[in-house]
Amino acid sequence: MTAGQREAVLAGDPVICVLAGAGAGKTGVLTARVARRHADGTARADRTLVCTFSRRAADELWVRLVRLGVRGTTVGTIHRVALRILVEWRQGRHAPAPSVLGRRVALVEGVLSTRQPLPVTSGQLEAEIGWAKARMVGPEEYEAAAERAGRSLRIPAGLTAELFARYEAERRRRSLLDLDDLLEESALVMEHEVFAEATRWRLRHVLVDEMQDVNPAQFRLLQAIVGPEPDLMVVGDPSQSVYGWNGADPGLLEALPSLFERVRVIRLDDNHRSTPAIVRLAAAALGRRLDAIRCSRSEGPVPLLTAHESDDEEAAWVAREAWRAHRPGRRWSQMAVLARTNAQLETFVRAFSAQRIPVRLAGAELGPASDLGAVRRDATIHVEAERRQGPVDDDPDAVVLSTFHRSKGLQWPCVFVIGLCEGLVPIRSARSAAALAEERRLLYVAMTRAEDRLWCSWSSTSGPGAPARSASRWLDELEQARTQIEEERSPAPPQAAASHLARIRALVARDGPA
Repeated sequence: MTAGQREAVLAGDPVICVLAGAGAGKTGVLTARVARRHADGTARADRTLVCTFSRRAADELWVRLVRLGVRGTTVGTIHRVALRILVEWRQGRHAPAPSVLGRRVALVEGVLSTRQPLPVTSGQLEAEIGWAKARMVGPEEYEAAAERAGRSLRIPAGLTAELFARYEAERRRRSLLDLDDLLEESALVMEHEVFAEATRWRLRHVLVDEMQDVNPAQFRLLQAIVGPEPDLMVVGDPSQSVYGWNGADPGLLEALPSLFERVRVIRLDDNHRSTPAIVRLAAAALGRRLDAIRCSRSEGPVPLLTAHESDDEEAAWVAREAWRAHRPGRRWSQMAVLARTNAQLETFVRAFSAQRIPVRLAGAELGPASDLGAVRRDATIHVEAERRQGPVDDDPDAVVLSTFHRSKGLQWPCVFVIGLCEGLVPIRSARSAAALAEERRLLYVAMTRAEDRLWCSWSSTSGPGAPARSASRWLDELEQARTQIEEERSPAPPQAAASHLARIRALVARDGPA
């Protein structure tokens, strides 16, 4: 471990805030801290809560802990924790378990059907309701909150608030709780001090991964669980905060030292995943100096940036490059194609099929809070039991096609980041300064999924007859960074080399024996 990683594992402060960049080994640090405290007796495994924001990440954490010899720890998403708290509260009062609404779409569609056709989809309205609830905004406050946040829908904010209110009324009429309601209801029952103390005794040692993805509703519950005598470690990276559209607030991570007393902030800036050239290009994507992020790996190939006439041409080029990169010892599953939207990936399915290259689409998630299957299962059995087996590794040998968002937390030796044109990177709907900054961070997330080789590309049109597109506004900075990297690697011109050699000889003659 590096000095910073060891500090994070060994620190004895009541609140540890680890700011870890991409590839800094934050998951390893978090699990090593749990194992260290389990081994030295400063924390009991069965009283430890490791919390993250996707089921996939929770599965990975559980497997790592088991490999380190730690069993009995509660590992799960914040929604699983919320459901567990609410179920225990209701069981203590002989009340039935909550009825959990897995997805809001069907209920939202019913609300929309009561109005004349509107220029908004059920998915768009559902996302807006989710944003409001994540920010603890009710229908009556929505219009003002949306204006302050620069939210934009195809219908007036007042009409959105009206539809939001109808959704809430219908949900209550059916006695349903959606995932955001789980957070609110469990935080409310934690206001009962006797119950809260019992819960805090069982969940005494709390560790939170991906803290930059926390929204205000989730943070309210975490504060209730931690209580006035915290034993808390959080790990996150503000540069990988890409869920603001869904209600996440990266400011909570940055404000942590002011929200708790005796907070130790530890920075892990070294990237151990990607080659220096990839790290430097990713720094340029954030608008930072090329040396802003340190790297511990040896040098690798300079990333490629290419332009193409059409999406089909771009996809065919990517397929050919993937074929060339598929050498002995490298599986297809060690490559990924990352796009800003799902729709872009259809062209690449066809192009890879034409080259007889196997592909698979990454499973869809609903953002950092997605854990619907686990929530439904827990609602049925009422109690979250320790999993007896880890996830089954049935990963086929195929190139992964994924969106930028779904790639977060993953990595591959070879990565193609495609579609770097205006309207996609940044996405057309990103108009405010905050939304554009998040789009830039999203590009950084995509690029830092690459370990050894990185290709970035864009096309000037989606197809015949389609309007022309321009390159992403951030591509110039990537081009400049790539040019600088290549110039630093190129051999010195003959005249410069001769001059340099003459200076060396002069120094040797001056400092040599008399």
